[in-house]
Amino acid sequence: MAVALQLVRSYQPQPILLPVSANDEAFVLKLKPGQMISGEFRKARNALFHRKFMKLCRIAYDVFEQLPQAPVRMAGSNQWVTPQPDFNEFRYWAMVKAGFYDVVGYPDGRVRVRAKSVSFVNMEQVEFEKVYSAVLDVVLRYVLSPQRGWSREQVDQLVDRLVNFD
Repeated sequence: MAVALQLVRSYQPQPILLPVSANDEAFVLKLKPGQMISGEFRKARNALFHRKFMKLCRIAYDVFEQLPQAPVRMAGSNQWVTPQPDFNEFRYWAMVKAGFYDVVGYPDGRVRVRAKSVSFVNMEQVEFEKVYSAVLDVVLRYVLSPQRGWSREQVDQLVDRLVNFD
């Protein structure tokens, strides 16, 4: 049985790993004394920084959602549609525009770019910090532009303030 377990090194001089959450502790308490477990371990990503990224995307999306949406012609057809705002699609768009995507091929020979996953398992902290900075650049260029009264410093301050109030 595979279990996602988070452990933290204690502040004691001897190297002791302690469960982080109640669920982690419950798992450890079910082990018999002397029972061994094994697994792959990696340093956890900064959860607060993940929240900061999501808050940045939410702020930008809320502004984008208020912008007028004009009908557009679908590629390869004469059909006109009015796009419906969607938070996850907006976030994926920002990731792709920022250059963090994979290219997926289809049987008909076409390809599509798909935003990389920012899940804790799929992306290390160092790369995630690059994603945040690049997505902020995209958001400032297309949505929270200086022409609308935004600056990088203002956005960063707003994001930090909102993350700390959640």
